Parts: sequence; structure tokens; C-alpha cells
Amino acid sequence: MKRFVTLLVLVAWLLPVASGDNLRPAKGRLLVATELVGGDFFTQTVILLLHYDATGAMGIVINRPTEVEPQELLDDVAPITGYSAPVYWGGPVQMNSLRALLRTDTPPSGAEAIVGSVHQVVIDDALNIAPTDSANLRLFIGYAGWSAGQLDSEMARGSWHVVPASDEHVFAEDPRTLWKRLTRPRELHVAVPLTIQ
Repeated sequence: MKRFVTLLVLVAWLLPVASGDNLRPAKGRLLVATELVGGDFFTQTVILLLHYDATGAMGIVINRPTEVEPQELLDDVAPITGYSAPVYWGGPVQMNSLRALLRTDTPPSGAEAIVGSVHQVVIDDALNIAPTDSANLRLFIGYAGWSAGQLDSEMARGSWHVVPASDEHVFAEDPRTLWKRLTRPRELHVAVPLTIQ
């Protein structure tokens, strides 16, 4: 006599290729906002960490180009006139400050290596080296900052996941799609009847 057994199979979470489950925050890694992050500031953001230790963390949002051109902020700096990219919104802290990321294999003296060939440099150095090279120079107004333990608390609540960064992430050709490409797929539970004879 044939016996039929119907099983209920649940398809579990699909993880992204670059899973951050085992990664901790560190300089040169990306924080990708989960759907738990609301509000105007950090919804669907991708943040490149520039600093992380027991004293706190700081980074810059790399997927929010603005409509502002750098000439509007640096109107007295001649080399910037040929720069064709907009300024990026780096975060809500110190919105009167500019930061520059430069992609180069020969960084200027004093440049801080972040990941791969990406360096944080002072604005003057950036403009002297690559004043019109928007493919390898990005300018950011403001930054994101966390006090000691604050980012860890947010991560414990599931607000962020960490993924490895690369030059291609930081200098993405289409930064507005970066969050979607890095975020985890939604959990998918599917009931599938299986018949075993």
C-alpha cells in the first residue's frame, strides 16, 4: 500500500554574495542600512567607514550625489572649474566641511589609505592631483558619526550589516543603485508540498 506524506518545506533566507554576517565594522568596510533604518538621513544608505574603534565611528555616505556642484562651494578655487561631478552628501555632521576621496596608486604625502587604491586626502591635494577627474575624485559634504558604543548598539538592533568595500563600490558609476545591489534579499517563506511514495 502506498503511503503519501506531505511535507512542508520552508525556503530560508537567501544571503547576498558578499555576506556581512561574520564581519565587524572597521575602516574600509561598508555599512549597508537595513529596512529597519528610517528617517530622511540614513534610509537606504551605504556608508564607507573611515574610522572605527572603542571611541566611536565615522564614515561617509557614498550613494547620495546631490544637485550641488563644487563650484558653488569652492568658487574661489580655480582648478575645480573643470570638475563635472556633483558633491555627495556624506552625512548630517559638520555640513560646513568637505572631504575628498581619491582613487590613485600614487597618493600624495599625508593621504590616508582607506581601501584598495582609495585614499582620503585634503581638498588642496585632491585638486592639485586630479582637479577634473570625476571618475577618480569624489567630494563629500558632511559625514556620519557615532559616539562610543552607539554603532554597536545599532548593529545589535539589526540596523546595519557590514560588507567588504572595494574601489568599485566607492566609485560606483551608478551610486544610486548601490544600496539595492548590496542589501540582503527579503526573507522568502514558501510552502511546497512534497509527495513521497
